[in-house]
Amino acid sequence: MSSASERRKNSGGGGDEGGGANWMDTYGDLVTLLLTFFVLLFSFSTIDAEKWKALVGSFTGVTVIGVEPLSPEIAIEEPIPKIGPPILQLRIDEDIDAEEANISEDSSDIEDTALNNTISNLHEIYETLSGYIVIGGIDADIEMIEDEHIIRVIIPDLVFFETGSAVVRPEAYPILDTVIEMFHKVDHMYSMLRVEGHTDSRPINTAQYPSNWHVSVFRAVNVVEYIREDGRLDTTRLVALGYGEEHPVAPNDTPENMALNRRVEFVVEASSQREENAGLRLLSRNQNSELRTR
Repeated sequence: MSSASERRKNSGGGGDEGGGANWMDTYGDLVTLLLTFFVLLFSFSTIDAEKWKALVGSFTGVTVIGVEPLSPEIAIEEPIPKIGPPILQLRIDEDIDAEEANISEDSSDIEDTALNNTISNLHEIYETLSGYIVIGGIDADIEMIEDEHIIRVIIPDLVFFETGSAVVRPEAYPILDTVIEMFHKVDHMYSMLRVEGHTDSRPINTAQYPSNWHVSVFRAVNVVEYIREDGRLDTTRLVALGYGEEHPVAPNDTPENMALNRRVEFVVEASSQREENAGLRLLSRNQNSELRTR
């Protein structure tokens, strides 16, 4: 009896020990796998940034640009910039800045050259017109205003008109022909020719000329009309202006001063700098537009 009981005891006890050992093996394997998994996660969370860049670069063949992680608050206030396009845009902007700097230098050189040419033309026009006035025996004064790039040829109104009239006197035709010829000689060196009419301060009120404004305007227009009919000067560069009594050259207090104020002025704009600068600005704008569309 004791032997059978001992055998059952050993048999049951051995079965229980065997089941317990198998369970522990499974549990141990699970714990080991979990530990390995968490160690792997931890190793990824503390990976060396430089080694990671080198690793990714070895697979892709490109340089990896790292971006610092942002908190939600920072991400809202300062969104992550795009990496690719801004770098390309930076290079384009640098090229444009360099081109614009070159254009600016070229523009400055061109403007300096244009200014020098203008002054040279101004002096040449002055010498030519002065010579014609002396040779032609014209009763006229001539002055050059260099900073405004203009030359004024001032002729008393009595050379062209009767008192209180805007009709050109026939005796003035030869003088006007000489004036046209001398401007024709320098035609290629000026950009505009203004004919200005001026009066003294004595009032006029007739059916034909209600004011000094009318007299001055009609005188300028009639001179320009004579020049237009002659055909030697480019009419697209002719301007007729009337100033009345508003631009006197002397006080209207004596007959002599009043005679000075009654005059016709031929004003030559010797500079084509305005057109050259306009063309230069247009060229610069076109070049900048082409750069920005590349």
